[in-house]
Amino acid sequence: MATDSFRFRWWYLLFLLPVVLYVGARWYVGHRIDRAIASANDSGNVLAVADYDYSLFPIALSARGIRFEQDRPAFAARGSLSRLRVSGLEVFSLIGSDPIALNRIELSGMDADVTRKPVQSNDSSSLKLEVSAIDLDSIFLRIEDAANGTSLRLADLGLSLESFHLPFQPTGIRSLRITADSATYRKPADDLSVIASELTYAQADASTRLQRLVLSRGGDTRVEARDVAFTGLNAEDVDDQITLDSLTIGYLGGGARVPGGSGEAQDTSGSGMPALRVNRLHLPDIDLRVSGGFGTADYAGSLRVTGVTYRDSLTAERLEVAGDSIRYDNGKDLAVLLHQLQLEQQDLRLPFAGGSLGPTDIRIPDFSVDQGARNITGRELVYRSTAGDLRIAGVTVTGGKVEGQVDSLFLTGIQRDALLGPQPSRAGQLVAVDARTRINRPDGGHYTVHTPRLVADGLRFEGQAGAERIRMENASFERFGSDGRKDMEGTGIYVDQRTVRQPFEPKTFGPAKARLARLRMIGGNDLPVDYVFNAVAYDSRAGRLTLDSLRRVNRITPGELFDRELAKSFLTFDIDGLRATGIRHDALVTGELIYLDSLEAQDMRLSVIEDLSLTLPDRKKAMPIEALRKIGPRVVLQNARFKSTDISYGVVDSILEPKTIHFRDAMIRIAGLDTEVSQTDSATAVIDATFEGTTPLHAEFRLARSAGGRDYAATGELGKYDLSRVNPLMRVAADAIIDEGVIERLTYRSLMQNDTVTGTMDLVYRNLDLKVVGNGAWIKNLLSGVVVKNDNLRGEDFREGQIFSPHDPTKSFFNSYWKGLVSGMKSSAMSDIALPEELD
Repeated sequence: MATDSFRFRWWYLLFLLPVVLYVGARWYVGHRIDRAIASANDSGNVLAVADYDYSLFPIALSARGIRFEQDRPAFAARGSLSRLRVSGLEVFSLIGSDPIALNRIELSGMDADVTRKPVQSNDSSSLKLEVSAIDLDSIFLRIEDAANGTSLRLADLGLSLESFHLPFQPTGIRSLRITADSATYRKPADDLSVIASELTYAQADASTRLQRLVLSRGGDTRVEARDVAFTGLNAEDVDDQITLDSLTIGYLGGGARVPGGSGEAQDTSGSGMPALRVNRLHLPDIDLRVSGGFGTADYAGSLRVTGVTYRDSLTAERLEVAGDSIRYDNGKDLAVLLHQLQLEQQDLRLPFAGGSLGPTDIRIPDFSVDQGARNITGRELVYRSTAGDLRIAGVTVTGGKVEGQVDSLFLTGIQRDALLGPQPSRAGQLVAVDARTRINRPDGGHYTVHTPRLVADGLRFEGQAGAERIRMENASFERFGSDGRKDMEGTGIYVDQRTVRQPFEPKTFGPAKARLARLRMIGGNDLPVDYVFNAVAYDSRAGRLTLDSLRRVNRITPGELFDRELAKSFLTFDIDGLRATGIRHDALVTGELIYLDSLEAQDMRLSVIEDLSLTLPDRKKAMPIEALRKIGPRVVLQNARFKSTDISYGVVDSILEPKTIHFRDAMIRIAGLDTEVSQTDSATAVIDATFEGTTPLHAEFRLARSAGGRDYAATGELGKYDLSRVNPLMRVAADAIIDEGVIERLTYRSLMQNDTVTGTMDLVYRNLDLKVVGNGAWIKNLLSGVVVKNDNLRGEDFREGQIFSPHDPTKSFFNSYWKGLVSGMKSSAMSDIALPEELD
C-alpha cells in the first residue's frame, strides 16, 4: 500500500495570520509606547517608567515606578506615580466621532506638582472620553495656575467614581467617593488661603464631611469652621442646580475683613454658574467678627436656615437666628449691641425687595445703641410683621441733649415692605407710656418733662420721619437754671398737634390745640417774684387763646423788698378771664410775628408801690413799647379791652408807709399797637376810671413807635375832687400837705420826649389850704398867702399850669406820668417865688 507524503499549501499561512498580527500588534504598541516615552524625554524633559506591561485582548496598560518632570508650553509637571493601570479600551470607539470608551483608570501613590502656564491655546480639537470607573489612591498633588496666580494642594487624596465623561458631565457621575487628609487653596495675589482637613465624601450616603476648614486673608481675616457636614448632594440636576439636603457647621468663628470696593452691585446673571440650594443649613455655634468699610460686626450664637438658594441672589424659605450677642460698630459714632436675639424670618431674599419677604418675628430681651455721646438701651423688644406691630418694654437714653426713659413703646400698623423699598413707608400709631425726659440747655440748665401718655398717628417715613397727629396728655415739666435752681414748672399739659415733619421746624407744623392747667415762672433770690398762669388753652384753627387767670405773686412784703434793696418798686397784678382772638398761628410758630385781632380781660387788678428814697445801681426800666420789643418778634394788637380794672399807685415815706392813690372800675382800651418802628404811627390807650372812688377820670395815651420807643403823649381830665384825699401822696411826691381844697375840673396835655415830660394843665380849684414841707418850708409857709394861691378859678387870675418833670429812667412809666401831673398841679397852685425855674 502506497503512502502519500505531506504537501504544503500556501493558504496554510492563513492559519498563522492571527499570530503574526498579534505579534506585530504587540511590537507596534510597544514601539509606540517606547516612542511616546522617548518623546517625553526631549528638550530636558524627563519621563521614566520602571516597568510597564500591556495586553491586547482585552486592551490594557499597567505601569509602575513612573517619574516625570515635564516643562511644556501650556503646563509644567513633576513628580512620581507608583502605579498606573488603564484597561478596557473599546477599539471601535476609536472609529468615527463617538467618545473614546475606557473601562477603568487607576492611579495610586502619586506625588506631583502641576503648573498651568498663562498661554493661549490654539487647539480647537475636542476630545470626547468615557471612562466607566476611575480610582485614585494615595495622591499627593499640587496644582498651580500661573494664569490667575492660584494653587491647590491635595494630601493623601483618594477618589473613586463611575461614569466619567469629557466634556465634563457631572450628572453622569455615579458612586463617587472622595477622601483627603487635607486640601489647601492659595491665591498669593490676594494673600488668600483656604485649608480643609479630613475631607470625606461618599455618594452612597450622599454625605460630605470636613473636620476643619480655615480661610485666611492677610493678617485681618481668619475664619475657622469645624465639624462641617453636608448630605444629600443631588447629582441629577447638578448642571443647573447643586442641591444639598443639609449643611451643618459645628463651629464657625474667627474674624474676617471684607475688602473695599466700588459699592456697586455686580451682575452675575451671565456667569453660567449653577445655582446652589441647601434644604437645611445649621450652624449651632458661631463666634465670628466681620469688618470692612461699613465698620465691624460681631456675632455669637446659632443659625438655622431652611430652603437656601443662591445664584444671582440669596433666598431662604425660613431663617432662625438665636444670637447670644450681636455687636455692630461703624467705627465713627454708632455702636449697637443686642443680647439674646431671637429672629424667625420666612421667605427671605437678599438683596431686600419689597413684597418678597415672608413673616418676620423678632424678640430682643436687651439691646444698646451708642451714637457718639448718646446711649440708648432697651429691653423686651418684640416685633411681628404679620401684626405689623413693635413693642419695647423700656427705653433709656443717656448723654447728649435729650436724656430720659420710657416705660413702654408701642408701634402699630408698620408697613415693612414699603420701609425696605424706595417708596414712602407708613405706620399706624406710636404710643409712649410714662416717659420721663431731661432736655439739657446750652447754658447749663435743663428741663425735666413727664409725659404719662404720648400718641402719634399716621407716621410716615420718607427720608425724614413725620406724623399726621401727635397728642400729649396730662404732661408736666420743670425748668432748672445752670445753678440747679428751679425757675419754671408746668402741670396738666395737653397738646394735639397736626402734621409734624422732620426736621422739626415750627413753620412746617399743622394746626394745634394745647391746654395747660398751671404754669409757674419762679423768680430768683435777687427778685423773689413768681408769675402764675392758670387754665391756659390755645386753638390754632380758631386763632384763640384763653387764660383763666394770670398773677404776679411777690413772695416777700414791700417792706422786706425795700429793706433788702432788691428793687425800687413793688408790683403786683391779677388778670382774670383773658381772651385773645385772631391769632395768626403760622407767624406765631415761626417766631416772626405775634398778631392778635383782639384781647380782652374780664377783671384786672394792678398795684405799684415805689420807694423814691432808694439809690440802687442804675437799672433802666423799659417803657411799654420798649418792653414789648424785648419779646423778640414783632407784636401787633389791633384792639384790647380790659374791664373792671383797678389800679393803685403809691410811694413810701421814710418809715416805709405806703401813700397810695386808686383808680377803680376802670375800662382800658388799646388800639393800633404795633412794635414795628414807625415815625408817623402810634398806639393809643384810653382809660376811663373813678379816681379815689368818687371822681370820674379820663386819660388817653399815644405811645410813639419811633426807634427809641420811650416817647408818649398824654391827655386827660378829672372831675370834681376833694384834694385833701390825695394828701398822703402829695406829701411824698410834692413836699406839700393839703388841709383842704376842691378841684372843680382838671385837664392836661403832656408829652414825654428824651425822658422829660412837658405840657400844660388847666386846674380849676377853690379854697386851697396848702402847707409846704421840706427845705425852706417855714419861710414859704410864713408867706403862705403869697406862696400858694387859694383859688384858681376862671377869670383874670386864672393860671395855666406848666408841666415839666425830668424822668428818671430807672423808674416806671406810671411814675413819669404821675410826676408830670404833680408838676402841673404845683405850677397852677404855687406862686413864682416857690416854683422851680422849670415851672415858672
